[in-house]
This record gives sequence, C-alpha cells and structure tokens, in this order.
Amino acid sequence: MLNWLFGRRKIGLVLGGGVARGIAHIGVLKVIDKYQIPIECIAATSSGSIVGAVYASGMDIQLIEDLALRISWGRIVKLAFFRPGFISGEGIREMMIKYIGNKKFSDLKIPCAAVATDIKTGEPVIINKGEVAKAVAASTSFPGVFAPEEVEHHVVVDGGIAQNLPVEVARKMGANFTIAVDVVPSRPIRYLPRDAFQVFGRSLDLVLHELSAEQRKKANILIEPHIEEDIWHLDINKAQKLIAAGEAAAHQALRRLRGI
Repeated sequence: MLNWLFGRRKIGLVLGGGVARGIAHIGVLKVIDKYQIPIECIAATSSGSIVGAVYASGMDIQLIEDLALRISWGRIVKLAFFRPGFISGEGIREMMIKYIGNKKFSDLKIPCAAVATDIKTGEPVIINKGEVAKAVAASTSFPGVFAPEEVEHHVVVDGGIAQNLPVEVARKMGANFTIAVDVVPSRPIRYLPRDAFQVFGRSLDLVLHELSAEQRKKANILIEPHIEEDIWHLDINKAQKLIAAGEAAAHQALRRLRGI
C-alpha cells in the first residue's frame, strides 16, 4: 500500500488523450489499484476520458482490461451522414452505455470531468454534468474524422486541441496533488514514418507534446508510458503491449516516489 504516503492530500488523476495509446492508462490504473492509492477525482481528455469514465463508474479494473483486449474499431465506427466529419460519435456513445449504462456524472463513484474544445473559440469545455456517454463522445471527436458534438450550447471537438493533459482541471475539481499520465510519446523517434498517416500522426504528437508542456510541469507525479515506435494512433489491436507499458511506467514512477 502506498496510500499512507499521500496523507490528507486530495489526489486527482489526470488522463491525457492519445487515441489508441490511451489504452496504456489501464496499466496505470492496475498499479493504482494494486497499491490502493485513493483517487478523489479524475480529469480526462479524449481517449483518456473513455478509460477515466469507465473507471469512475466503479467497474473492476480486470474487467476494463478484458474489454480493452477485445475491442475493435468495427464496434466503434459509425458513419456520419450530412455532418462535418466521416464518423459519428454515436458509436462511442453506444459503447459507453453498453459498458457502464446511461449514467449521469452524478451517478459516478469518483467525480470525473471530460474535456472538449469549443470549435468557435478554441477554449476548453469542461463537461462534468449530464450524460457521461455523450460527454465522452464529445471529448473524443477528433476534428475532420469524427463529427463535432453539441454540448451545453457549445459545438465541440476533441479536447486534446485545447488541453490534452488537463492538470489544471483536476486542480479546479479540488485536487491538491495530481498524478498525470501523458501517453503522447516525448522521445525522438529513430525511424521515419512509413506513410502519410504516420507522418500526420507524428506531427500531431509533436504539437500535442508542445501544447502540454506547462501542464506537465504542474503535475506532482508525471507518468509517461514508453510507447514503442511500431504502435501508432489506431493500433487498438496492440492493447496488451499498451497496458504493459502503462504498468511499467506507473511502477517506475511510484518507486521514485518511495525513494526506492
């Protein structure tokens, strides 16, 4: 148990976006559960909001891992007709309802907030009330691919555009100690991307890493899973590797905390 190290601190967990790489958050959560670290609130963006909301609902972490190992894009993707995006967020919404039910944020066992981006102003939109599944669909609506969503009088796209690692959001939720998980690779790559999509993905990683620089500094503990170079944004079929990377990074970070 590591909870004694945190004393009376209110611990906020911050889960960043990263498309399929967000699956690595599950490995971090396995370690958090193992050491019984008391999480008081969760602030999450994009794919992090999927994992965060499911965990906040009270689902057993082993079941979350089992679901991640079976998931496929075919279960998520629904074409969007007559909307500014190829894919509708309805598939993600339906997936969330299937796994946790049509819960409201007030039903969650751990207070949780999902971050989206107002497409008009570029400002972050913090969603912490109403339907959880709809909020997650909004937070994950990657622009140009997923159609924008309407939330609380805002038209929003993926939260990573405004705040991919929402440490400040966790602070505003009352956390005075934050554990942030950034699944966007920060190390230089050794090999050039092989196709146009990988070039775009690598460029996106560079932009998101730069945008998250200040938030990374504000985290009390920053966990960075080592994502192998052969794992790209849509590689949900590599869930096992991603979960293992999250576990390894979380163990390493917590060992440093204990001075081991």
